[in-house]
Amino acid sequence: MVQRSSLGTAQRAVFLDRDGTLIKEVEGLRSPDQLEVLPGVAAAIRELNHHGWRTILITNQPVVAKGFCTEADVATVHNKLETLLGREHAFLDRIYWCPHHPHKGFPGERPELKIHCDCRKPKPGMVLQAAEELNLDLRACWFIGDTTTDLETARNTGVRSILVRTGHGGRDGIFKSEPDFTTDNLLDAVRVIVTKTKS
Repeated sequence: MVQRSSLGTAQRAVFLDRDGTLIKEVEGLRSPDQLEVLPGVAAAIRELNHHGWRTILITNQPVVAKGFCTEADVATVHNKLETLLGREHAFLDRIYWCPHHPHKGFPGERPELKIHCDCRKPKPGMVLQAAEELNLDLRACWFIGDTTTDLETARNTGVRSILVRTGHGGRDGIFKSEPDFTTDNLLDAVRVIVTKTKS
């Protein structure tokens, strides 16, 4: 664990999608009251913590650009998520989220956030930011998510991917990227990672 805490040593990480992967998929989630952690998620993250993996949340939250909620609202949702995980002795190392959305036409939208950015998945910005800040070896990293956008993000950053059948289960059909593995849920995905990376 000492090596894990030293940013002088290249780190390995698991990037985690939020909606449909860690928590129940809710269209336009904007309140902590809507948040429901999926079964087995805390145990899965705790397992990654135990084995020394950095756990990094990577999520698009266009609800802010659309004017449905504020940055503070998103922070409140994430605070509740971290609290619920903490009660199960699990933790996320970092949370990165993109507030942007490229398409206009929503009542109350925020024009300054209606842009084509470098951070909105499947663009690599959030993953690359995490890699720089945490000295990650992307060749040793994984991305777990429930959409082809997550798989495309993994492809764009050179990390291995696992598709979970929770949430959209890859049925969004936006990209043609294929996962390295497919599992029923996050806990099964973590078991694949732990098994594949045992020394």
